[in-house]
Amino acid sequence: MQQTKGHALEVRLSAYIDGEIGEAERNELDALLARDDDAKALFEKLKAGSSFGDTAFEDFLHDPVPLALVRQIKQGPGVSPKTERVTATAANVRNVRIWPRVLAASVALMLLGGSAGFVIGTANNVGEPAEVAAARGWLDDIADYHRVYSRQKEHLVEVPASEAPKIETWLASSVGVPFKIPQLGGKGLTFEGARLLVANGKPVAQLVYRSTEGEIFAICFLKNTTGPQSNDFDESIRDDLGMVSWQRGGASFVLVGPSAHVGMQDIAEAAAATI
Repeated sequence: MQQTKGHALEVRLSAYIDGEIGEAERNELDALLARDDDAKALFEKLKAGSSFGDTAFEDFLHDPVPLALVRQIKQGPGVSPKTERVTATAANVRNVRIWPRVLAASVALMLLGGSAGFVIGTANNVGEPAEVAAARGWLDDIADYHRVYSRQKEHLVEVPASEAPKIETWLASSVGVPFKIPQLGGKGLTFEGARLLVANGKPVAQLVYRSTEGEIFAICFLKNTTGPQSNDFDESIRDDLGMVSWQRGGASFVLVGPSAHVGMQDIAEAAAATI
């Protein structure tokens, strides 16, 4: 247990909230909170700051992780200087964990209740235009579909690869995006067939491939004339799935496959060059 007597009241109350003080000091602070309205108000603001920080950290843990980082963790031998810094920081988290809460409380003390809600709500939406949020939504839908369909044995696809010309006509008219089925044998992938999906309220074409190791990959695309047209490839990961997305020709594309596969961007570039 910590001994916080002699420290600022914010520090003592933060340790109190974390349950890191002894019984005698807890009883002392209980008595203070019972008789001092200012101390009680500060305590409530610290608790609110703690709850906000916990929620923000939980949201951070669920954000998509860059695929390149996952590859480095899974494959790179040794420990980089950056990793060492992270490890060293983690070792000291317990000693400094109260300071973010103190900072949050300090900010709260400077803001009126309504203004604080406005500032926090505004900050959460900065830098996330509507098209970015929409892209995130359809990629999440694709990830969910892939987890279901990639486990199918007899019904992996809706239309088999033997009907490739039919697939191109059918999906182009359904999705509104003309395309050619990429042949990715040079990347170790065999075309298995296709499906028609719905993501973010729009029809989506799904071209399904199987690797020599039996892993399932898919190229999915939908019509999108509002997003930025760029040659950039964005890599991300959603749990066990890696995703490489790009925009081109009035459409949004994504390659989805196992997150551990090291050639995801190479496959995406090959697909983008021919689709």
